[in-house]
Amino acid sequence: MQIIEYIKDKYLTWRTGQDKQTRDWNKWLYETVLFRADTIENMFVNFKYILPVSVEIFDLEEPFGWALGDDIRQYMYPNRALGDCAVHYFARGFRHQWDGRFHLNEISGGDQVFIATNNSKDAMMIALKYS
Repeated sequence: MQIIEYIKDKYLTWRTGQDKQTRDWNKWLYETVLFRADTIENMFVNFKYILPVSVEIFDLEEPFGWALGDDIRQYMYPNRALGDCAVHYFARGFRHQWDGRFHLNEISGGDQVFIATNNSKDAMMIALKYS
């Protein structure tokens, strides 16, 4: 029975170009985060803590884009289990004056980085370090 699972995994790795860890991450991410939401609160509806953070979470010396810094990676997958890890999102939008929610708008507004997590200790540490 174990050889069949091994063959299935090798076939899926060849077919998708992703190893099992990456396939598990993508499956969990697209089931948990609602990327077509209109507000950040709706996007991260499955998370307890949604924190606006500064761009200091990124390694700004990295020449190839917005790579996460070494310190923040300890809260992300694969360093934490899938249900316990943090997720980051770089969003453009504005905080609405009536409902107080951050509305996503790719045309106008300001840029903000958000981190969402279900772990209360991680949320406290991230808020203390990066808010």
